[in-house]
Amino acid sequence: MSSKVWLITGATSGIGLALAEYVLSQGDSVIATGRSLAKIPSTLKDAGAKPLILDLSGTDAEIRRAGEEALRIYGHVDVLVNNAGFGLIVPVEELDLDDLRAQFQTNVFGAVALTQALLPSFRERKSGHILNVSSIGAFSVSASWSAYCASKAALDAFSEVLSLEVAPYNIRVLIVTPGFFATNFFQASNQLDTAKPTTIYTDQSQGYRTLEEIPKAHAAAGQIGDVVKLSERLYEVVHGTGMAQGLVEGQGGKREWLRVPLGPDCGERMLHKIAVLEENAKAFEPIWRSTDMEPEKLKLFTSTA
Repeated sequence: MSSKVWLITGATSGIGLALAEYVLSQGDSVIATGRSLAKIPSTLKDAGAKPLILDLSGTDAEIRRAGEEALRIYGHVDVLVNNAGFGLIVPVEELDLDDLRAQFQTNVFGAVALTQALLPSFRERKSGHILNVSSIGAFSVSASWSAYCASKAALDAFSEVLSLEVAPYNIRVLIVTPGFFATNFFQASNQLDTAKPTTIYTDQSQGYRTLEEIPKAHAAAGQIGDVVKLSERLYEVVHGTGMAQGLVEGQGGKREWLRVPLGPDCGERMLHKIAVLEENAKAFEPIWRSTDMEPEKLKLFTSTA
């Protein structure tokens, strides 16, 4: 099994740090990004990671330059992990649109700009993996999480379209979909200037104090994801080994299997949402089957085709 070069954004903590550490322990190479070199843990650099400054709130040109610099470190990149991001948790009515734009800049536009910088190299080599770290919230939303869920849903859509476009070049695109894992995401989101308690939407069903209540609920249920196990599974998915054998394209898996659900909470919520969507489509079937043109009107279009 050949070793790979990974470019991991947001490698300073949480999923990004755990993944970088695990990948290095398996003999692969890592380019670890952070908003400053000081933020990248010395333990990661001591383990062989190459540090790279990347601020996804910067300009498109700055982000693309960081991608080009990453390609120069080892001469190529095999695996791009768009992991860096943050969560803006505010009810829609109280959402500041500048904060919303900042959410999309980091979680969507920055990731797309970095991906664009690496795609020519991937196409030329006719290989490469792009792992976009999303969230179960992109598929099954929660109250007060509109900005975060919308940004991740946008990233999911970009990923699905990109997968279609790069299929002829043997480039694989995956949507990494974690549920609740033991990271500093909730604490960091709670410390943002925008994390002010609402005085309007104060019912729990409206997402009131959700940043405090979700971790409590998972702790009480005894269901908290382990980022080390997550890292092991992602490594296996990329290399087509371990539990991922037979699930990847070329081994019996399908290109359409883009999503990598992680955590029982994620898988269960996905299955529930799929069931609701199926029920919804079937309930409205008489309506959606009623909207085609009548044969006589349709002739006006088919006769000029």
